[in-house]
Amino acid sequence: MSKRFYEWSKTFDLNKEETALIIVDMQKGFVDEGAPLEVPMARAQLPAITNIMQYCEQAGIPVFLSRFEQDKGYAYDFYWKRNKERGLLNKDGSCKFSRNSVETQLCDSLASLVSDNDCVFSKYSYDCFAHTSLEFELKRRHIKTVIVVGTVVNWCVDSTVRSAYHKDYNVVVLSDCVSGYEHAGATGEKWVDMELDLFAEGFAEVMSSDAAISELNKISIINETKKSSSF
Repeated sequence: MSKRFYEWSKTFDLNKEETALIIVDMQKGFVDEGAPLEVPMARAQLPAITNIMQYCEQAGIPVFLSRFEQDKGYAYDFYWKRNKERGLLNKDGSCKFSRNSVETQLCDSLASLVSDNDCVFSKYSYDCFAHTSLEFELKRRHIKTVIVVGTVVNWCVDSTVRSAYHKDYNVVVLSDCVSGYEHAGATGEKWVDMELDLFAEGFAEVMSSDAAISELNKISIINETKKSSSF
């Protein structure tokens, strides 16, 4: 029997100076009630995600927010050809989640917090790194650790976590800030449980948002103490 996500030992420390927050696809097309690809759990997690976003902004930790978009010439053929089956094709032949559509707008509670220092970017892949400038922006800021939150846990969150791991980043997933929905024979909660165990075993450290904030504050105090004692 493999361990649960909360049973694995730590492998690295969280350092404010080398950490970034990636908020995956917390946009109206997933979060709003009645949205085309509604994830009710994502809406319920908005307070926790809002809290970690505000903390990072105040702590000077870079914040990146992805938005899933698709259009002709801006999509994988496989995904594009599934639009009708997934209920994403409009009567006029256009598709939901097209650029500048309501579905691609950040949900209101997060949009109101976005500052000039935050980076909002579009993607058509599940993976936040694929065909975007995310990796360039992380390297430019000398980031070594990424905290990943958002939706959907077994689609875009999973793809982003794996990609970050294979690009040699330390990865943290916040257990109360990733969400799923009922499909393929499992509830959203079950998908989250399975993915958190998978992440912890092979790709990332998994902890609550409160635990992450506590560790970031603790390591910051330790680093400041070391700097002071060196003078």
